[in-house]
Amino acid sequence: GIWGFDIGRDTDGWGNKELQYYTDRSDNVVVEDGMLKITAVSESYQGAVYTSARLKTQGKFEQKYGRFEARIKLPWGQGIWPAFWMLGSNFKTAGWPACGEIDIMEFLGHDENRVHSTIHYKFGNNARNTTASLLNDKALPDEYHVYSLDWQQDKIRMLIDDKLINEFNPASIVGPGHPFN
Repeated sequence: GIWGFDIGRDTDGWGNKELQYYTDRSDNVVVEDGMLKITAVSESYQGAVYTSARLKTQGKFEQKYGRFEARIKLPWGQGIWPAFWMLGSNFKTAGWPACGEIDIMEFLGHDENRVHSTIHYKFGNNARNTTASLLNDKALPDEYHVYSLDWQQDKIRMLIDDKLINEFNPASIVGPGHPFN
């Protein structure tokens, strides 16, 4: 398949102080009726109080420029942090944030009307983050939305249902040696 799994928890050196243990069990991730379903479960497992799944395409898929999108229905709930994001394929050698990270969609469960798009990078000696948020007129978890990235040589655009939420194209993100080029 095009994806693999991160197995473990935040104590393994990645994550955002997350409480879950990531598994590849069918209790947490399954493809049904053509849809990928990721489920967080409240349970005691490997020292964690929740389980979920963390999928990745590392070593299986690499693409520079193009359109990337997913149709996603977000969950409700305090403490959740679902995300659809990309990390530079040279992560293991360059490290973060020098490898570049593009967060197409990040959703914080306590703020159900807002979704974030962010780029993280290091250019020269400076680490930078640029974030935009879309405040929607209704709760985003109510229905499916298409979250898209249009990545071109001179700009990075994030969209929800083909509506532009963020565009990154300042001079500081173009040029030789920049992680997004």
